[in-house]
Amino acid sequence: MTGKEIVNLIRQLRQSGMNDTKILDLIDYIETHDPIEDSNHGQS
Repeated sequence: MTGKEIVNLIRQLRQSGMNDTKILDLIDYIETHDPIEDSNHGQS
């Protein structure tokens, strides 16, 4: 995400009542999670 997107996300999440720690955890997950990990979710 770009810096502007992150700032907009933080503002929106704060308005919805999310605390800063949860916001940072969410941004960390978004930036480090590989979408491929979900492609086989629930399949054996």
